[in-house]
Amino acid sequence: MVGNVSEGNRIEELRNAIHQARARVYQVGDPTPLDRMVVDGVKNPVWVKREDLGPIKAYKWRGAYNAMACLTPEQLEGGVVAASAGNHAQGIALAARKVGTTARIYMPTPTPMVKRKAVMEHGGDCVSIELVGDSFSEAQMAALEDAERTGAVFIPPYDSIEVMAGQGTLADEIFTSGEGPFDRVYVAVGGGGMASAVATLLKSSWPDVKVIGVEGVDQASMKAAIEAGKPVPLDYVDVFCDGTAVTQVGDLTYEICQTLLDEIVTVTNEEVSAAIKAHWDGLRVIPEPSGAMSLAGFLGQYRDGLVGGEEKVLTILCGANMDFAKFADVSRQAGVNLTRDRSWRFRIPEEKGSLVDLLTDLPEGVSIMDLQYGRTVRDPQLPLLTLDVPIAAEEDFLSWVDRNQDHAADVTGHGATRFRVIPFTPSLYTNPLFVEVEFPERAGALLGFMTAISPMTSLCYFNYSYTGERVGRALIGLDFGSAGELELHRERVFEQAGKTVRAVKEILIDSLI
Repeated sequence: MVGNVSEGNRIEELRNAIHQARARVYQVGDPTPLDRMVVDGVKNPVWVKREDLGPIKAYKWRGAYNAMACLTPEQLEGGVVAASAGNHAQGIALAARKVGTTARIYMPTPTPMVKRKAVMEHGGDCVSIELVGDSFSEAQMAALEDAERTGAVFIPPYDSIEVMAGQGTLADEIFTSGEGPFDRVYVAVGGGGMASAVATLLKSSWPDVKVIGVEGVDQASMKAAIEAGKPVPLDYVDVFCDGTAVTQVGDLTYEICQTLLDEIVTVTNEEVSAAIKAHWDGLRVIPEPSGAMSLAGFLGQYRDGLVGGEEKVLTILCGANMDFAKFADVSRQAGVNLTRDRSWRFRIPEEKGSLVDLLTDLPEGVSIMDLQYGRTVRDPQLPLLTLDVPIAAEEDFLSWVDRNQDHAADVTGHGATRFRVIPFTPSLYTNPLFVEVEFPERAGALLGFMTAISPMTSLCYFNYSYTGERVGRALIGLDFGSAGELELHRERVFEQAGKTVRAVKEILIDSLI
């Protein structure tokens, strides 16, 4: 346990405030359900608290409305100000319309458009948005200056008993769901408001429950505060999980979390992306990154063998307001199965059939998730493969790696791997033919085409990444010794394509070579 559990005044005050908040928050939203979810490869029973089904697709409406419902008529007449990366702003907007006040909401300039639009949809004429700075901290500073200048009431996103009490109603719903008691509850930590409320309510109801806070590796402001003995600012905050991108936690939230949280774990963006995919696989729902952090924390501890197989686990899907444009990045990062997928750089000679020979030699059951290769002046050549290794093939794969260790290097997570940097030297291309190949996404489909054409040509470029579709697509560069060879074999290449893959079309990239 991070700290010693105590029945301090703040904890008792928050517990009482949560009970009082129940009389307010359901004026604008209904309780959200708990869903049982099957997670691939996980033995534990896992439940998900579905805050994505609330009125703003996230839990923040609870605290925003509870705090504003506690204001006096005079305070409401003067309006409110707030700062938010998105979901708190939507809660403020919803509450402003309900209680009949106005709200000026300061948001970081890069806030996803989906969240900005949602704020205006919920608040209408009651709300205005001010885009300030690049971070939540800058937006919050501007909001506080506004409140001091105008006398409007500042509604904090987390460091307030009233706000935390509103968030705590979701924990009350967990307790009254009939699914408990739970052995482990994982909760995302940004500023710490939800974590404080969940730990306060559930530990008073189930004294043996473990409440584990989950933070991003480069967002771990609560972990830093606990290590320092007080809230401290982070020099850098990653914003992939934008809803939890907080530079410094609050004084109140720190006080409660350091006392009640049993543990804090950190997760990478890749782990969060994999958790988003797990939500889709299990529930057909797509959380925003911060909304999947809870499950990511559990999966990390499960992978490390820290969770007993019989323990009942609860995770909190705390938001699902993700900009559609972000799906591609999430999908790319989720494609790396952290327990199975590895990226390798291989050394092969520059000669016909060498890449085909490498791929043919892969153990049965191993799938190619990504293949990057461009001919360069280096000899030998260095193709990069990301491989999915199922448990059944793991022993054969490890033996294969051992046999090839003299010309293979593990580059999982390296920059060139993550950003798909494919170096190539156009001056080495004699008479290239670039083709886009579309093939059934099954083992051996593309390899059959490559094997058939390997006696005619050498591969000078290869760009393929698994997308999850039924068909795969690869950009392949074929190089011929002379213009005559190119013309002689061009028709045969397309003939072989007709026999082995779905389609092949020539791609003109003269400007690149």
